[in-house]
Order: sequence, then C-alpha cells, then structure tokens
Amino acid sequence: MTEVVRGLSPNEAGSIKPTSSEICARNDVPVTSLTSIWSMVSRWLPSRNADCDYWWQLTGPHLAVMLFEAGYSVHDQYEGMLFHYHTVVPRLGPCASPSQTPKWKSLLTVDGTPIEYSWKWNTVYGVPDVRYTMEPIGSLTGTSIDPLNQDSTKDLLYKLSLAMPSLDLTWFHHFAAAFYDSDKQKYATEPDAHLTTTMSLAFEFLEKGLTVKTYFAPKKLGQKGPVGLDIWENAVRGIAPANASLDKVFSFIKTDVEGSLLQPFMLAIDCVKPSKSRMKLYVQSPHTSFDSVRTIMTMGGQIHGMDHALEELNELIKLTVGLDKDFPSSREIPASTAYAPAALANFKDLPILLSGYLYYFDVAPGSSVPDIKFYIPIRRYGKDDLQIARGLTRWMESRGRGRFNDNYMRILESLATHRTLDSAVGVQTYISCAFQKGELSITTYMGPEAYHPQRLSKLAD
Repeated sequence: MTEVVRGLSPNEAGSIKPTSSEICARNDVPVTSLTSIWSMVSRWLPSRNADCDYWWQLTGPHLAVMLFEAGYSVHDQYEGMLFHYHTVVPRLGPCASPSQTPKWKSLLTVDGTPIEYSWKWNTVYGVPDVRYTMEPIGSLTGTSIDPLNQDSTKDLLYKLSLAMPSLDLTWFHHFAAAFYDSDKQKYATEPDAHLTTTMSLAFEFLEKGLTVKTYFAPKKLGQKGPVGLDIWENAVRGIAPANASLDKVFSFIKTDVEGSLLQPFMLAIDCVKPSKSRMKLYVQSPHTSFDSVRTIMTMGGQIHGMDHALEELNELIKLTVGLDKDFPSSREIPASTAYAPAALANFKDLPILLSGYLYYFDVAPGSSVPDIKFYIPIRRYGKDDLQIARGLTRWMESRGRGRFNDNYMRILESLATHRTLDSAVGVQTYISCAFQKGELSITTYMGPEAYHPQRLSKLAD
C-alpha cells in the first residue's frame, strides 16, 4: 500500500469526529454505501465456486466497511479488497451450511469461524489500523495427509514470499520444526486424536504496507493438553540463546507466585528478517482480579512507572464488562450468563482459552524487558455487544480519543446483520491493552459469527 498520512496534527484533533460523508469526500467515494468499494470491486470480479462466493459475500463487506471507516485511501481500500479476494477468501474452507457441521473448526473463534478481525484504536492524534487473523484451510485439511492443517499455511507463505521481497521465513521454518513432530501422519492415527488449529496468519494493513505474522500452537505426538514449558523454552532459545528479556519472562513464570500460574499456549512471530522480528509468547492466567493483572503487567514489580496506566486500564475493564466503580481489586470478575461457545468441544486440549485472562510477552532482539499486552475476553465477561461497545467508546471519548466512536459503531452494526447487538455477546471477542508512549494502546477483536444459528437460518431461507 502507498504511504498515506491518515493522522491529524494536535491542532486538528480536538473534538473532530469524521462522519461517513467526510470520509467519503476524503477518499473520493460517493456517499451511497459504506461498502461501495466492495460493490465496485465485486462488479468486475468473477464468481469462482460456492465456497469462495460465500466467504466473499460474508467477509468482503466486513473488511470494506472497516477500511472505509478507518479512513484508508481509495487506493489502499482497493488493494486490501483485492488481496482479500485473491489471497484469503479461497483459503477459508467450505461455506457454512445449516445442514452440515464445518469440515474444520478453527480455534480462532469460539464458533469455529476461521477469520477474526481487529481494529487498533486511534490515539489522540492518530487513526485506526485494520488487521485480521485467518487460518488457511485446504482440501486436505484434517486428513492423514495434512492432519494438523499446516500445508495451506506453508503454501500461502511461499506464494506471499514471491510477491513480498521483505517477507522472511527463517523463524517460521525454525518453529515449524521445533513445535511439531516430523511424521505428521501419526497425528491422525493417535487414539482419541483431536485435530484442530496449530498455525494461523495475521495480516496488518499499515501505512508502511502489508505485514504478515505467523502464530503457532505447538502439538507433540502423545500430547494431552498444553505442551510443557520446556518445549517453549527450548524452541525460543534455539534462536535467542542470550536474551535478557526472555530471561525475565521465564524467571517470572517459574518463580513468581502469580507468574507460576501462567500457561503458555501460542507463539507469534513477524515474518521479517530475524534482526527485526519479535516473538510474542501468549499465556493464560486463571485469575481475573485486577490485583493479578497488576502483578503480571509489572512482572511482580520489575517494571515501574505504570501506576497511572494501570488506573486507566482498571477503569476500561470496569466499563467494558459492566462492573461497579468500587468493584474490589482482589475479586474475580463474574462470567457472563450469555456466554455459550458453540464449538466448546473444539477446545478439548486447550480449555484454558475459554476462561481467565490472556496476556503476551513481546520480546524483541536485544531487548532487556518485554512489552506486555493484556487481553480482556469480553466474549466471556461482557454482558452483550452493545453494552461492551458503549463502555469502550465512553472510555475513548473521556480521553479525547473518541473521533472514531461512531465509525466503530457502524462497523459493529455491519458485522451483526444476523442479530441485534444487545441480544448476545460474541461479535466483539477481545479488547487488548498495552502501555505505549504514556498511554494505552487498545485493539478490539471481532468475529463474523459465520456459524451463528441466526446467520445459518438465513442461509436456509
């Protein structure tokens, strides 16, 4: 994508809120439809097959609205849509059907949908960024040829490397070898084998261009539940044998009372040359009290100067999950009574992903202390999507960051065409928070709920 400065100067920011008309005018788009780019692209793109047509009709408008509402240039919107059509849509697997269960249920979402969107919120002077994660699914996914569903990911990465000279797969090959046994066919013949997501990809539409990340969920033959800490440590030490930041991470997990409860479940890397790549170790904590959040975000007091940011984070949690202002910091937060994951059985080996809080430790080459990101699983603890959105936008507005609040609400409405936002929770799945440059960097994650009963019922009509 071309470099487009979508931010505002301090003098321009203030309380300016871009409307649909203003964004259209900025991008030379007629104010006829928020999905006009999708409509124009679709007019000239051929129908391919029922599966591709289904996923393009479902996810294409979602991406179009997100890019539009974030103020991307027309050029970047077209590029994003064409990338999605040609590269991602053909790899989302069979279309949803009211009469058939999905061939492969992804762990990216609680209903098995193989794609999840994210909206990185604007700062006071900045603009949002659009991203999404997807699990490539192929014709041999889940068979004895490709039981862990990795061939489609590898094939896509190879093809992307031909078009993106900056893409580097050095770390990908290292972790693909370290986290899985070489004889893949044996995975399919194990007694009580449960086969599900082990790799996925993320695409970020940034001003500097498209970036790619790979996610690994390790699985060893004979493994029941998450792999041991030794597997994680041996794998990352294979490429970073001397890293002070990693030393602190593993020491915290091994020796701290709160840290010892953390369970690693995933690792993410940037697909760039190793000298510039980062490792993100994802962990789950069974605790949801804010006292536990404070301990983990400061690594037991090793990271200082975060008192104000922690207060901001505490208020954000209370607003989004609907807690009273005086909710005790030592108390675990209650789960939503509306939380009922449709693909519960799919989390057989990783039930931890359905409870507690999530974090990741971001380790850069040569870093002395990791950056830490916290995830609120609002799909479990929020009351409904409308209440979550109102709490989040209220927090943004009170910090002078509410310019895109209305845009965000329009995105949610475009995703929830099958139900009302106040009827359930699940379109918004997580809110992540990290401390950057003196303020909270916030990202909302959203799912299309492809297998939601009300969406499937419309397919049957």
